[in-house]
Amino acid sequence: IDYGHDVFEWGKGLKDQMKRVFGIDNFRLCQEGVCNANMDGRDIVCVMPTGGGKSLTYQLPALLSAGCTLVISPLISLITDQILHLREAGVEAVMLTGSMPKEEKQDAMRRLRLLADGKVAPGTGGVVKLCYFTPEKLANDKHFLGLIQRLYETRFVIDEAHCLSSLGHDFRHDYQKLHILRKQFPRVPIMALSATCPPLVLKDLVKTLGLPPIVDGYNADDEGTVYFTSPLYRKNLHYKVLAKPAKSAEMYQLMVDYILEHHPNDTGIVYCFSRKESEIVAQQLKELSQNRIRTGTYHADVAAAQKESLHKAWRNGSVRVVCATIAFGLGIDKGDVRFVIHHSKSLEGFYQESGRAGRDGKDSDCILYYRPQDGTNLVSMVATERDGQSKILSMLEFAEDVEQCRKIQFATYFSQSSNLSIASWSTSDASALQRCGHCDNCIRPQDTVHRSDVTLDTWRILKVATFVNRSGGKVTLSGLADLARGLGGGKFEVNQGKRGKMKCSLDLEAECGGKVGIDKTEIEHLLIQLILQKYLDVEYHQTAYKGIVYIVPGQLAPTLVHLGKKDIEA
Repeated sequence: IDYGHDVFEWGKGLKDQMKRVFGIDNFRLCQEGVCNANMDGRDIVCVMPTGGGKSLTYQLPALLSAGCTLVISPLISLITDQILHLREAGVEAVMLTGSMPKEEKQDAMRRLRLLADGKVAPGTGGVVKLCYFTPEKLANDKHFLGLIQRLYETRFVIDEAHCLSSLGHDFRHDYQKLHILRKQFPRVPIMALSATCPPLVLKDLVKTLGLPPIVDGYNADDEGTVYFTSPLYRKNLHYKVLAKPAKSAEMYQLMVDYILEHHPNDTGIVYCFSRKESEIVAQQLKELSQNRIRTGTYHADVAAAQKESLHKAWRNGSVRVVCATIAFGLGIDKGDVRFVIHHSKSLEGFYQESGRAGRDGKDSDCILYYRPQDGTNLVSMVATERDGQSKILSMLEFAEDVEQCRKIQFATYFSQSSNLSIASWSTSDASALQRCGHCDNCIRPQDTVHRSDVTLDTWRILKVATFVNRSGGKVTLSGLADLARGLGGGKFEVNQGKRGKMKCSLDLEAECGGKVGIDKTEIEHLLIQLILQKYLDVEYHQTAYKGIVYIVPGQLAPTLVHLGKKDIEA
C-alpha cells in the first residue's frame, strides 16, 4: 500500500475538512500519507521536522472518524496551545492536566462520561473529538483510566514519542508506563510522533509500546507499524548569527531596527530566557518603535484567558510580534511567521524554536543574537541541568563558526548528539553535506573573514590564567580578558576563607613578556575558542545571591604553558 499516493475513499473528505476547518489548501511533506494511514486504522510512527505540521496528521483524521482521539503530550503548555488552536477552529476538544482548576477538570470529566454514554453535554458545541492529557495523568489516575476504557477510542497519539526511550535526549519515566496502552487497548491504533527519532530510539520505542515491526509508509504490507519520515532540513529557513551588543538598550534598538527594516508588517516571535525578560523586551520593542511594532507577551504566568486573547490577536494581526519563553508556539500551526529571534541554550532548542517560522513554505529568517559573554551567562543558567554545559558548548561552537554552512553544522551535531543519520538532512535535490547556499556563512564574502596568528596571545592568556589559578584567585571571562590586556593594574581577588578577600597583583611583563594586543571583543571570542578547544575550562560557583562562572586552565593548558616565549615565537 502506498499511503502517500494511492487514492482512498476518504481522500476528498480529508482535503475538504482541511480547507474548511484549518484553512489549509495543500498537504506538506508526508502529511497526506500519515492521514491516510490513520484513516486506515494503522499503527504509525511519524518523524517530521519541527514546523512540519505533525498535529494536522491526527487532528484532521479525528474530524472524519467516529469516537474520540486521545492525545498524550509531555508539556502542559503544548496541550494548552493545541486546545486554544482547536477551539478557535471550532473543533470540540478537552484537556486534563494536574495544574487545571478543579471546576475545569470536573467539566472535562463530565463531558467524557456523557460521551461514553453516547450523549452530548448541553450547552457545548457538540461531540468531543480530541482529548489531551499528560502521561502522568494516565499513570496516576485510575478513575481516568477507567473512564477512557468506556470510551469509543479512535486512536492513541503519543506526541514527543522520543521521551519513551532512555536512549533519547529527553527521556521521561512516566512515558515508559505507556506500555500499558497495547495491553489495555489491544485493538486501538497507536500513533507515535517525534521530530528527532534516531534508529536506536525508534527500535526502543517500538519495543516499549509493543508495536509490530516497522514497514515503509509508501510500500506497506497489510500488517506492521507504518513508518513515515521527512527531511529535517527546511530550505525556506535562513539562519543567521548576528553580533549582540553588550548593553541591553543597544540590543533592543538593534532588534527594532532589524524588524522595521526587514519585516515591518510581518509576524514574528522573539524567544526570551525568562518571563521577566519577555515582558521587558515586548515593552521596549513597542516603545522604541513608537508603537509600529505591535507586541504581546506569553509565558507560564500569563492567565489562560489572556493567552487565549493573545492567540486570537496574533492570528488576526492586531499583535505582530510575540515576546515569549519557549512555552509559546508549540503546536501552533500559524503559517506566516516570517522571523524568529532566538537566545537559545542548546542547538536542540534553537532548531525547535526556528521550526515555528515559515510553515507556509515561504522564506523566513531565524536570527541568533550572540556575544561571547553569553557563554558564561548560559553556563550559569544551566548549571543544574543534565548535559547543560555540553549543550551550551555546542551552541557556542555553532555561533563562533563564521565559515561552515549552518545546515551542515546542524546535520553534524545531531548525528553525534542524537545518533540521527546525516542523511536525515538530505532532500531530493541536495545531500546533507552540500552547502545550503543561503545561510549567513554561505553568503558571507570571503574577504570579510580575517585570519591572524594568535599563538602568542593564546600563550599569554594561558600564562595569566595559570598564574591566577596558582595564586588561589578566581576570574570571570571579562576579568581574564581585562587582566591579559593589562587593564585594572593587574589586580585580581583571592579568597582567603575566614580572613576574607585580598588583592593580588600580576606583573604581565615578568609572567608572559607583555600584554595581549587585541581588543576586548577579539579576546573574548578567543577565550571562547580556547574553552571549546579545552585549553581553558569553566567552573561554576553558587553564592548566597547568584551563580558565578569562573575561567580556569583547561586540560590542554600545560602543553603550551610550559613553553617559553622564545619557543612560542620561533
